[in-house]
Amino acid sequence: MKKITGREIALSGITAAFAVIAVVLSYYLNVLSVTFLAVASVVLTLPMMAGSARGSILAYAAAAGLSFIFVSYIAALPFVIIFGPYPILDYFLRKYLKKRVIVLPIEIAFANLSFLGCYFAIGLSRADFPFLENLPVWQQYFCIFLGLTIVFVIFHFAFTSLYDTLNRRLSKVLKQ
Repeated sequence: MKKITGREIALSGITAAFAVIAVVLSYYLNVLSVTFLAVASVVLTLPMMAGSARGSILAYAAAAGLSFIFVSYIAALPFVIIFGPYPILDYFLRKYLKKRVIVLPIEIAFANLSFLGCYFAIGLSRADFPFLENLPVWQQYFCIFLGLTIVFVIFHFAFTSLYDTLNRRLSKVLKQ
């Protein structure tokens, strides 16, 4: 096992700090909450661009723990369950699965399980979606998860595009 370096720890700490700042901003600026959670997700990729997946995992663990301290657990759960693990999962899937066709269905399954976990952990109910009240129960759940899946697929392609662009521009700087 490769020894962890001080540079890796420092980059992970800085990354965790930026991710926590984004989570705290998502709590206080409700209008942009999903945007700041997405920013926190993108920030977690910086150690990966430097060649340290372990550093990204350390940054996620630190940011998740600190998020629970600085904001309520309900505000931290979307980051801890969905936006934090996603870049790590995406990195490993893209690295080890050569067929890109398989990556998206696995990530959609992860997203739906994460949405389900957040749905029950936060305590949402079908009453929180009043525009669906005229539909039968199974159609309400179907519409909720279909909408979330569509939003996730858009996020996936935006995230992948942004990651590739940042990786091209920052990997030389981060690896030095």
